[in-house]
Amino acid sequence: MKLKSQSKSVLVMPFRCLTLGILGVYFASSSVIASTTLSKKFPPSSGIVVAQLSEREQSERAQLIQTANSQLNQGNLVGAEENLQKFVKKFPKDAFGHYQLGNIFLRQEKPEDAIKSFQEATRLNPRYALAYNGIGVGYASQEKWDDAIIQFRKALEINPEYGDALMFLGQVLMQVNKKDEGIASLNKALNIFKQQNRNERVKRIEEMLQKIKQSDDPSLS
Repeated sequence: MKLKSQSKSVLVMPFRCLTLGILGVYFASSSVIASTTLSKKFPPSSGIVVAQLSEREQSERAQLIQTANSQLNQGNLVGAEENLQKFVKKFPKDAFGHYQLGNIFLRQEKPEDAIKSFQEATRLNPRYALAYNGIGVGYASQEKWDDAIIQFRKALEINPEYGDALMFLGQVLMQVNKKDEGIASLNKALNIFKQQNRNERVKRIEEMLQKIKQSDDPSLS
């Protein structure tokens, strides 16, 4: 599917290059969002009860995450995937592992695999907003805009102040000719990122909004 207008094409980041991560940090060299740190702790969304794991299992879990994190930082996506595959095989009820594996698949431009991993994370934890957001990014990378919108809205139902979901939703709304809604979503994301002092996000959205103004009024270019 081709973009419907030149003005929109400058607004939307290449979703095939997006991943989410725990911190959602922008890579300095691109518009990719990636996880450079995989938490060794049990996040609220993990679906795992710490007391149910033996000391040995907790140690193994932490080691698998640490190894995957190291490989990810080195750019070894294949190695990171292998370790996360071991992770979800050993801890199949750990939504966190499926979520992180989905991120790795997005980094490798495997949206179908990513969506499946994120969906498993939401099956294990229906309140996993980050995973719904991940499904949305997977659909957006395939230009399945309506499906992506549904998933971003699910993430926002759980967490209305989820800046990343608002940012992605705003971009996708622009693709389906819902400009006013898209701008409103981007502005809400902008305000949230300002409150969070997430300057890279602030800069990115301000650039997008400026391009929207320029497309409306060429004299501003």
